[in-house]
Amino acid sequence: MQPSEHPSLTKRLRSTGRAALISITALGFASVGGVPVLASELDDLKVQVETLMRKVEELEAKQAETAKEAKEAKEAAQRLPLAAPQRVVTSGKDDVKLSVSGQVNRGVLFVDNGDQDDIFHVDNDNSSTRVRFIGTGRLDEDITVGTQIEVQFESNSTAAIRIDQDSAAGPITFTERKLELYVDSKRLGRLWVGQGDTASNASSEVDLSGTAVIAYSGIADLAGGIAFSDNNVLGPRINQAFSNFDGLSRDDRIRYDTPSFSGFKGSVSAVEGGAVDAALRFSGEIAETKVVAAVAWADASSKDANNFNQYNGSVSVLFPMGISLTGALGKREVDSGGDDPLFYYVKLGYTFNAVDFGATSVAVDYAAVDDLNQEGDEFQSYGVFVVQNFDKIGTEFYLGARNHELDRAGSNFDDIFAVQGGARVKF
Repeated sequence: MQPSEHPSLTKRLRSTGRAALISITALGFASVGGVPVLASELDDLKVQVETLMRKVEELEAKQAETAKEAKEAKEAAQRLPLAAPQRVVTSGKDDVKLSVSGQVNRGVLFVDNGDQDDIFHVDNDNSSTRVRFIGTGRLDEDITVGTQIEVQFESNSTAAIRIDQDSAAGPITFTERKLELYVDSKRLGRLWVGQGDTASNASSEVDLSGTAVIAYSGIADLAGGIAFSDNNVLGPRINQAFSNFDGLSRDDRIRYDTPSFSGFKGSVSAVEGGAVDAALRFSGEIAETKVVAAVAWADASSKDANNFNQYNGSVSVLFPMGISLTGALGKREVDSGGDDPLFYYVKLGYTFNAVDFGATSVAVDYAAVDDLNQEGDEFQSYGVFVVQNFDKIGTEFYLGARNHELDRAGSNFDDIFAVQGGARVKF
C-alpha cells in the first residue's frame, strides 16, 4: 500500500521524521568534542530525513487533491440520470430488426343513464391495452421490408359495457388489430398487404390537443355500450346513435401510400368484400403552427348492408402558445331514401408545462350526429377533460366527464352522464 492510500500512515511518517530529526540534532550536540566523522554522517542523515519529510508533505497534498476530485466525481455521478435499461430483444434473423412495444390502459368509469347508475373497472377503448411486434429489414438504401403483429386484450372494454351486466364485457382474449407486411420505397411509396388500417381509417380523428387518450372525435369509445333509457325502457346504445364516420376502420386489404410531397401524402386501398377508399393527409408547420389534416372517401356499397358512400375529414392546429383547435366533419349517403346522416365535432384545448415531469393538457369538446340510428334522431354530446403526462415513466393520467343527449320523436330519453379516470402506461 502506498502512503497516499492511507491518511494515518502519512501522519505517522511525518511524526517519525520529526522525532528522527530531533534525535539527530540531540545526538550532534552530544557528540561535541567527539569524532569528526560522526558529525558528517549526522549531517547527511539530517538531510535525508528533511527530504523524506518534504516527500511526505507532497504526498499529503496529493492525497487531499485526490480526495477532492473523488468527492466531486461522486457528486457529479449522483446528478446523472439513471442509465437506460439494456435492450435485450433479439430477432430470429440477424439482418432483421425486431422491436416489441405496447401499452396498458385501465380506468374506473361511473355511468348514470337516468334510471340506473353503476361503477365499472374498464379497459379504455379510446386506446386499448395492446402489444405489438415490428420487424424491419433493409434490402438496400431505397427499399425496406417490414412486418407488424398488433393485438389487443380488453377486459370490460368501455365500448362494450352494459348498464345491467353481471360479468366483464367483451371477449376475454386477444383480438386482432394489425397482422400485416409492407414494402417501402423512399422514391415510390409504400405497399401494405394484410389486416391493418384502410386508407380512410383515422381520417376523422387527427388531434393535437394532447387529450386523445380520454377524448377525441370517436366519443362512443368512452361509454359506447350504455343504452339510453326512457322510463326504464332501454333504447339505442351510444355507439348506435353516434358515429364519427371514420372511414372503413381496419380490415384485410391491400393499400398503397404515396411518398410525402411537401407534407402531403395520398392513400388508396381495396378491402376484403369489395369496398374501396382513398384519403389525402397533410402534416407540417405553417408560421410555427403545427397542422395535421385528412380528408377521405369510402365506398362500402358492396360490403355493408346499409349500402353507403361516405365523405369525411378532420383538421387540428396547435399554436405556439399551446392552444389547439380541432374539428371533424362527415356525411354518409345512404340508399334508404331518408335524410343522409351528418356528423360534426369541435374541440378547444390547451397544453402547458405546469410541472417539470410532463405536459398538462386540458380540453372541452362538442359532438353531434343527425339521422343515424333512426331518421329524425338528433344526438349531441359535450365534455371536459384533463391529461397529465409523466414522461420518465411513459405514463399519462387522465380524467374526463361527458354528457350524452338523444332527441327522438315519440321518446323521452334521459341523458347519459359518464365520468372516467385512469392511466395509460406505454412500454
